[in-house]
Amino acid sequence: MPKSSSRRNAPVVVREHLAGLSAAQTWLARVAAISTTPCESWFVERMVSRSGTDLCGDLEDLVVRGVLRDTGHGLSPSTEAVRDEVLRAAPPTLVSALRQRAADVLASAGLPALAAGQVLQAVRAGYPVDLELVSALADSPAIDPSVAADLLTAVLARPDARVEPGLCRAWTLATVDNLMLADRAAEALTVLTEKIAAGRDTAQHMALLHGRMGAWYAAERPSQALRYLRQALAQRQLPPDDRAWLLATAAGVASRVGHPEAPALLRRAQRARPTTPTPGSDVRLALARSAAALSRGDVPSATRAVGSVDPRSPHARSEAAALRVERIVVQLAAGEFDNARTALRLAVEEVGSLGAAVRPTLVALGCQLRLAVGQLSEAEAQARLALRDHSRRRLPDPVRADLLAVVAEVLFRQGRADRARELLNPENAGQDWPDDMPWLALRCAAAADPDPTRHPDLVLAAVTGLARSLRPLVLLPQQATRLVRAALAIGDLGQARTVERFAGTVAAQTASALWRGIERHTHGLIERDPAALAEAVSRLRATGARTALADALFDVARLPKTPPAEARAAVTESAALFGRLGATGDQKRAQHWETELGTARRRRRATAAQHGFAALTTREARVAELLATGATKRQAASLLYVSFHTVDTHLRGVYAKLGIRSRVELARLWANRESHTRAA
Repeated sequence: MPKSSSRRNAPVVVREHLAGLSAAQTWLARVAAISTTPCESWFVERMVSRSGTDLCGDLEDLVVRGVLRDTGHGLSPSTEAVRDEVLRAAPPTLVSALRQRAADVLASAGLPALAAGQVLQAVRAGYPVDLELVSALADSPAIDPSVAADLLTAVLARPDARVEPGLCRAWTLATVDNLMLADRAAEALTVLTEKIAAGRDTAQHMALLHGRMGAWYAAERPSQALRYLRQALAQRQLPPDDRAWLLATAAGVASRVGHPEAPALLRRAQRARPTTPTPGSDVRLALARSAAALSRGDVPSATRAVGSVDPRSPHARSEAAALRVERIVVQLAAGEFDNARTALRLAVEEVGSLGAAVRPTLVALGCQLRLAVGQLSEAEAQARLALRDHSRRRLPDPVRADLLAVVAEVLFRQGRADRARELLNPENAGQDWPDDMPWLALRCAAAADPDPTRHPDLVLAAVTGLARSLRPLVLLPQQATRLVRAALAIGDLGQARTVERFAGTVAAQTASALWRGIERHTHGLIERDPAALAEAVSRLRATGARTALADALFDVARLPKTPPAEARAAVTESAALFGRLGATGDQKRAQHWETELGTARRRRRATAAQHGFAALTTREARVAELLATGATKRQAASLLYVSFHTVDTHLRGVYAKLGIRSRVELARLWANRESHTRAA
C-alpha cells in the first residue's frame, strides 16, 4: 500500500482500536490522553474515584486492545494518533472538566508543576479555569518561573477570564517578576513598557510598574534604575509595604555603585518598614543592607543582613534568587570558600525554582571562587563556556565583566599577556558614573598585567571606582595586592596607599586571616617591609586563598631586604605553588627569579672569598694551595713539616675566612682566584 494511502487510513485504524470500548474504558482512555506523563495507578484511581478488580480489568483490556501501553512507569496512549483521536472524540466541556480535575488531583498530591501544565493546556484550549488554583500554582516555588509566567500570561490574555482588576494588577507584576527570573527579560520589558505607555492603571499600580522597571535596569543601568524608582516613590498614596519595597530597592541600587544618596535611602527604607512586612519587602531591605555593608567593606554586617531573612519563604519567590546570590557573595568576601562552594552547588541544583536568569551569575561566582582558591584552568574554562553559550543572548554587564575579568587574570598568570590585553578594552567606553560601575571588575584585572605601565588609565579608574564601592575588591582579594604593585610600577604611590587603606578598612572590620594577610601584604609592598610580608604569608597559609599565598611568597623573595636564605626558600615554594595552580607564567617568573637569586648568591660568595684570601695567614694560604691542587691533609703535613692536626686546624681557618664548607668549594674558589690573578 502506498504511504499516502496508509496515512489517510491511519485515523480509521485508530477508530477501530477505540470501537467497542465501555463507558468506563473510554473514560480511562481520556484520563491517559490528557496526561503529559505516564499515569501511575494512584492518579488513575483518584481520577475515576474507584479501584479494585474492575479497574485493573479495564486497564488490562485497554492494553490488550492496543489503546494504552504500559511503560513500566505508568500507562499512556499507545501512539500520538490514539491520543489525538481520544481527545478529538471527547466533548470540549468534558476535556475541560478532566483537566481541571487532573490539576486538582496533582496539586493536592504535591505535584504543582504537573498541575500547572494541565491548567495551562486548558487555558490555551479556551476552557474555563479556576482562578484561585491559578493563583496558588503561580505562587508555588516548585514551579519553574517560565511556566508560572506562561500560565499567568495565558489567563490574562483571555477576555472571558473575568479576572477582577486588583487581581489582574497583582498578576501583571507577578508575570513580570517571573519573566525576569526565567531569563526572559525582553518580554518583561515589553509588558512593562506597554502597561506604562497605556497609562490606564491606578496611580499606585503605575508606581509599582515604574518600580519593576527600576529593578529591571538595576544591574546594567543604575542611573535609569534610580530614575524609575524616584518616579515610583513620587506617588504619595502607596501602601506601606510597597513603599518599603521601592525604597529598599533604590537603596540597594545606590549602595552598589556608591551613590551619595545611598545612606539616606537606606534610612528611609528602614523607617518605612511596616509593622508586619511581607517577606518580599523584608528580603529587599536585607539585600539593601548587605549592599551598603559590602560597599564599605563591612563583611560581618553583610553576613548578619542576609542571615536575617529566610530565602525559602514561598512569598519571597521573586527575591529568593537574589538573596541566595548575595549569601554566596558574602561567604566569598569572608573567605569561607568551602561554605561558598556548597552553597553554589545547592543553588545550581535548584535553578529550576530560582529561575534560569540566576544561572550566569552563579557561574561567575563559581569562577571567582576557583580563581581565589587556585583552580585557574577550571576558572578560565567555565568562564569561556559561559561567554560562548551566551554569545547570542546578551549577558548582563556585571556578569560579563566578571567573566572577562576572570579570563584576563588567568591569561596574565599563564603568560598569555597579549591575549589578555585584548579583553581589557572596556565595552562601556562611552559611559559615565554610575553606569560604568558594573565594569569595575574588568578594570581591576588590568593590574594583573606583568607590565601594568601599559594600563595607567585603567588602574586609576579601578582605584577611583573602589573608592565608591569596595564590593568588587572583597570578591577578589588578591586584586588588592596586584593593584598596589601596579600603582607602584607606574610611579603613583598615592594610589598604592589608597588601595592599602581599602584593604585595611576591610581587615579592620572583618576579623579573618584572609583579610589580615591581604592588609599585611599591601603594607609590606609599599613599605618594602620583609616582616610584614612574612606575616602576610603566615596568615594566608591558614586560608584557602592559595593564589594570594603564592603572590605573597613571590613578593617575599623579590624584596631586597629579605635575608637571602628566606628569599630562596620563598621563591622555591612560590614557583612550585604557581605550578600547581596552573599559573605557568607566574611560575616561569618565579623560576627566573630563583635562578637570579642563585647567581647572586654565587657572586656574593665569590666576592666574599676574594676578600677572604687577603685575610689568610702565610701558612693558611699554603695549606689552601696544597689542598686545592689535590694534596691530601697528610701529604700537606709532610710537605710543610707540621702535624696532621696542625693542617686540619689551618684548614678550618681557611673555611671560616672564605665562607665555604668543603674542599670542592675550596678548589673552585682557588681556581677562580688563579684565573683572576692571571687576568690581572
